[in-house]
Amino acid sequence: MTNLQQEQESVSSQVDVIMKNRERRFKFLMNKDRTLDAIAVGEEFMEWMMLDQEDCTEEILYFRIEDLQQV
Repeated sequence: MTNLQQEQESVSSQVDVIMKNRERRFKFLMNKDRTLDAIAVGEEFMEWMMLDQEDCTEEILYFRIEDLQQV
């Protein structure tokens, strides 16, 4: 696996962890009857939640500071 592939896997894994944590937080807030807070969490991550939909055109873009410094 190349360095770029490893980095892409790392970013993908980080997104997965973030989404699991947000889902867990959403469910916690709903269980505590904090519906408005849960909705706020959901709205914040709505775009990320839809990334696996066929009609989704959103992308998660990232950059490496080293690449920008070389330009």
